[in-house]
Amino acid sequence: MSIQSTNPLAGKMLYAFGSSIVNGHLANVSFVEDVAKANHLQYRKFAINGATTRTSDPNNILKQIIAAPSIIPNFIIFDSWANDAYPEIANDPKQFGEITEGFEAQLDSKTYCGGLETICKTLVTKYPSAQFILLATHKTPARELAIQEKMYQAAMTICHKWSFDVLDLFNAGSFNTFIKDYQYNYSYDQPDENGGNHAYGGSGTHPNADGYRRFYDTAVTNKLLSFV
Repeated sequence: MSIQSTNPLAGKMLYAFGSSIVNGHLANVSFVEDVAKANHLQYRKFAINGATTRTSDPNNILKQIIAAPSIIPNFIIFDSWANDAYPEIANDPKQFGEITEGFEAQLDSKTYCGGLETICKTLVTKYPSAQFILLATHKTPARELAIQEKMYQAAMTICHKWSFDVLDLFNAGSFNTFIKDYQYNYSYDQPDENGGNHAYGGSGTHPNADGYRRFYDTAVTNKLLSFV
């Protein structure tokens, strides 16, 4: 019996939304391709570098979800705060927003909290029966830690409210690029000579091939396997 026929993920469909960590930065290769190839998983990747949770930016995650096919996948994974985690957003109540009561409240998608709730509501409406996973991405020195913490706490509360699973690499998973060795060895800014992600010495935000393989791929695979 082949590995493909015995792998419970084989033939399943994954949709991936979000920003550059999901997309794979300038190489456009991330854990999505790694996990799909290793597990014979079908996938569609809609993530775009620089995408925000707030719809006040025209490059936003909600737009990806609305434009995606209506066919319901088995799994949906997305990240949320990489391009919203700035003091001028987090410390401004008009841009940070608030978490609403109940599930029928008016949502302000131009704020971070309202934007994430809108993403959750849109996903459960468009893709009922899919398994939803918020990818809480690793700590990076490219953003103030206190601001990342604030975004993380809000995201956890919202995901708890909407019954979304979380893959928490922010407070677990051993990948923290505030640690210089991890930043240098496992992230990249510019692609290698072949346009790929086998480069080093990055600013800590974008995992390189080794960073995905060591810290993202297994964690994502195990999360997907927990649903089948």
